[in-house]
Amino acid sequence: MKRTTRNVQLRKRIKSVQNRAKFVGILYLLGLLGIVALTAVMPLMDGAATTLTAMAFFKPFKTVFAGGMAGLKNLPVADTFAAFCALLYGLMLLAMLIDVLRSFSKLGWLFKRRASYSNGFNRNMYAMDDIAKRFSGSFALIVITNLLIYMFSGDGVKITTFGYITLAVGLFIHFVAGLLGGKVTLFTTGDRVEEEEREHGLLVYFVRNVLQLGVVGVIVYFLLSQSVLVATIAKILDAVMVSKAGFGSLEMKELIPAAVELVAWLCVFVLVKHATGATEYNRECMHGAGMKNFAVFAFFATLAIGALVALPYLGIGADSGLNSKLLIAAIAAFVGFLLDCIVQSRRRGTYDELDMDAYFREGEESAKYNNTII
Repeated sequence: MKRTTRNVQLRKRIKSVQNRAKFVGILYLLGLLGIVALTAVMPLMDGAATTLTAMAFFKPFKTVFAGGMAGLKNLPVADTFAAFCALLYGLMLLAMLIDVLRSFSKLGWLFKRRASYSNGFNRNMYAMDDIAKRFSGSFALIVITNLLIYMFSGDGVKITTFGYITLAVGLFIHFVAGLLGGKVTLFTTGDRVEEEEREHGLLVYFVRNVLQLGVVGVIVYFLLSQSVLVATIAKILDAVMVSKAGFGSLEMKELIPAAVELVAWLCVFVLVKHATGATEYNRECMHGAGMKNFAVFAFFATLAIGALVALPYLGIGADSGLNSKLLIAAIAAFVGFLLDCIVQSRRRGTYDELDMDAYFREGEESAKYNNTII
């Protein structure tokens, strides 16, 4: 009777977990379709060289190739940047289309009810995780690509209403689906089917994720306002393609800050990828793969941005003195590193009863031995 009752309860639990995985997987898929549609149909940036939508992004390429090879050799820097932004946008659309197709390919597993020999009852969960990766990858790609487009489009560029809507939709799906998906448990198969529950709750990981997004926002805001990377690239292109002065006309003290800033941006992009991903809501909690990425790259970002703050004191760079905005960005990166190391779930202290019995037996025997000697 007890075995029958347990089997009934286990079936109900498996069905409940599978239904949750199906719901979360569909939620991620709908979110992916939503942000892809907004990005493809509506311009997320206003004031760029061209309207970046699926129907118009290719127009800068016509300007680039209009003059043939002779035109390419004397192409103005502004046209080069416009073509570069269009190329970034086109590659982003292609990558998101691949993510959509790969997500649809997982629907078969997402709606499986019966167990398989190798994956047990977990095929729904694995499909949900794969669709979550596709959504998170596309969301991070939208943020990073549009950040680059913003940098290379020059002054007067601003985020449109549709850009903020896309960001809001992405964050909403990211948080809601992440919290729901984090409760989808794993079923192990051996002598009997067992459910592996989460070791810790999701609240601390939600707080960690919110703090990560806040830290990334502060770093991007202040680092972007003091960026010299695009201006330095423009000087390099002008020296090589327009004026034909060559690299000899460039000063090393202008190239070093741009190179260090490039390292800082690469670290920031990794932080964006982690903060917008589902890593924080994994079932293995702090032992999950990639959980240390934010702390590691926040530390590297601190070193890179801190180097940008220190370079003027070494006579490197156009500015002199303390750059307070870069200092704030470096402090934000270091605070992000500290918070990621401090804000963690508590480890539950578990003790094996056999080990404790052995411990007390050893204590009693030691006391008897000491009394005998005395």
